[in-house]
Amino acid sequence: MNKVNTTTAITAVQAISVGQIIMDDSNYLTLWGQALLDEVWYPCDFVTTYEVMNTLLRFSQDKHDAVQMTIVKKLEDMWRTPDMIDLEAELGAAVVFDHVLFHMRRPCLQQEDNWEAYADEECYYIERVIELPVDPPLPPAARYDSNDASSKMEYCIQMLHDAYSLYLGCIELELEEDAARVMAALEDDNKFSMAYYAWQLHTSNK
Repeated sequence: MNKVNTTTAITAVQAISVGQIIMDDSNYLTLWGQALLDEVWYPCDFVTTYEVMNTLLRFSQDKHDAVQMTIVKKLEDMWRTPDMIDLEAELGAAVVFDHVLFHMRRPCLQQEDNWEAYADEECYYIERVIELPVDPPLPPAARYDSNDASSKMEYCIQMLHDAYSLYLGCIELELEEDAARVMAALEDDNKFSMAYYAWQLHTSNK
């Protein structure tokens, strides 16, 4: 496999589950698993590169070592292609990657002079991933004393800043403006404006 041709349509999900990894002598990996859409897991396969996979693992530190060592061991011992890593068997369960935004397109096949999508919604090529901001832990209840307006304001500014950072990440992944605002929960124009000013304030203070 030297190149993956894809459609122009972009799909974004915030979690995938990977049970098996298929490897061959190319720079591509095939992942068998599921995608989380509207709080429901759907069977789905993914194709991506080692570079994107390494980025994904770097964003998921708690899963990084186990999965990376499993891949390295398979590469060292692999004597046939293609070959498979069964993460469910090796690690006891499928590996869930969340708090990450996936930039995905549907693969397509050439039909005469045109490229046509195939596999419906059951296969995607992961082009890029971007780390989502982690919500800061809630301050202790005492900090929400009715007289402690300063700390509450600081917390609100941080939440708005994170929302705008997520919006920018979606735009970077080439999502449409409306889709990016929905993903970041910034559909309301007033909230969007406040999030922008919170992000600008945070940036100017760096």
